[in-house]
Order: sequence, then C-alpha cells, then structure tokens
Amino acid sequence: MLEFSAQKNKKEKVKEKGSFFKRYGSLLLSHHPECEAFKDHTLKIGSHHFCIGCFIGYPTAIVGIIIFEIFKIYLILNGITLFLFGLICLLFFILSPLNLTKHKGIKIIQKFFLGLGSAFLFWWIWTLTPDISINFLIFILTFGVILVILNGYHAYSFLKTCKKCKYTADWYSCPGFKKVYKKNKKNY
Repeated sequence: MLEFSAQKNKKEKVKEKGSFFKRYGSLLLSHHPECEAFKDHTLKIGSHHFCIGCFIGYPTAIVGIIIFEIFKIYLILNGITLFLFGLICLLFFILSPLNLTKHKGIKIIQKFFLGLGSAFLFWWIWTLTPDISINFLIFILTFGVILVILNGYHAYSFLKTCKKCKYTADWYSCPGFKKVYKKNKKNY
C-alpha cells in the first residue's frame, strides 16, 4: 500500500512538471508578448517564437568559448587583444539605445557580436592570473555587472513599449499574453 502511494506521488510530481512547461513553455522560449510591438524581438519557427537575444547571443557565447578552447585561441592572442576584441564586440549593445535594432537583421547581428564579445571577455578573464579562484571571482563580478546592465535596459525598454500599448501592461487583457494566460488558467 505504501509503495503504491509513493508511485502515485511520483506520477503527480511528473505531471506537475509537464503542466509547468505546458503553461509557461512559450515564455521560456520567448519572454516577449506575441504582438506587433515585439515582432522584431523574436524569431518564429513553426508555431514557436524564440527570443533573438537568448537564442542567438547565448549560444554564440557558448560556442565561441568552446572554439577558443579547442583551437587554443586564447593562447595565440595576448590578454590585451582578448580584452579589446571583447570590448569592441560588446559595444554593439549601443545599437539598442540608438534605436538601430528595430530591424530584425541588425538585432541578430548585434546579438551575435554580444555573444562573441562575451567569449573574448571570458577568455581574457580566465587568462588573467594562474589562480583560478581569483579569475572565477573576477568572472562572476564582471559578467554580473554586464548582465545587470543588459537585463535592466531590456526590462526598461520592455515596460516602456508595453506602457505605450492600449493595454498598458495589463497582462491579463493583453492579446500578446493571452495564450499563456489561458494555459495557466486552464491548468489551475
């Protein structure tokens, strides 16, 4: 009897996990409303929308870091070169406040360079000292500051865009969030 109860609880937990992804999966893939104001922030593949920043920038950084390791590029370039290339690539962020990323192609290029700049900066930090704990601390601090700045700017521009809308950030009435809201309401 006790074994049956444990199996039932395990099945319920699996069902709950599935329900979470059914309810919020679209927000995990793209945390932008499916509306005209945000169409240039996402790539549509089939019936799914993907955030350009997340699905271009992060993979570019990860692949860049791996390629640097495979080909030992961080040993070929000196620290100053790694830092300067990283900084130059990260400066592509300035295209957003200048409103030059309204076109999807420019936004994709920007996110690629942000990811590439992150890879350069990552290897610059990891080659700073022979002490891995110091490098790790510098990495956490540096990328923490970068992520706070980038995500703070994106949250600000997201809310600024939504406040211009006739739904004024009313997520329950917003047609762009309607699918998520309906799925959430249905599963509770």
